[in-house]
Amino acid sequence: MVLSFQRATTKRRRSMGIRCDQFMGLNKWALNFVKGEPVLVCTEEVTRVYPDGRRETLEPRPVHESSIKKEESGESYFGMFGDSYLLHEHTFPDGRVYFEKVQAEPWSSGPVFFLALQDENGDWVPESLWAEKVIKAI
Repeated sequence: MVLSFQRATTKRRRSMGIRCDQFMGLNKWALNFVKGEPVLVCTEEVTRVYPDGRRETLEPRPVHESSIKKEESGESYFGMFGDSYLLHEHTFPDGRVYFEKVQAEPWSSGPVFFLALQDENGDWVPESLWAEKVIKAI
């Protein structure tokens, strides 16, 4: 059997790569800002009851939650294939509320989502904004 190969006479196309939604999320400052402090919400006491009737009581265990309440805000943003991604609101102990918003979505084989925080007046929290050079580097 003789195999023959023909050389392509048309221009070879470059691979387009994978298309997908990419998430940068909140910057490091914003993540730390909405992290909050651990607050003791309860103490968990566990008693194990075995089939033979034995009981074992474990040491009480503290249960902590963040001092900042994170909830879905009811807003979302959409990826290139129509997928919906939820945004959150962060309620601080003093009543202040900060909202996640899409700051920028440059394209790099799909949208790259940069999130930042806005206050209740709709003003950006300056420290939560991604640097323009970081966004442009995508």
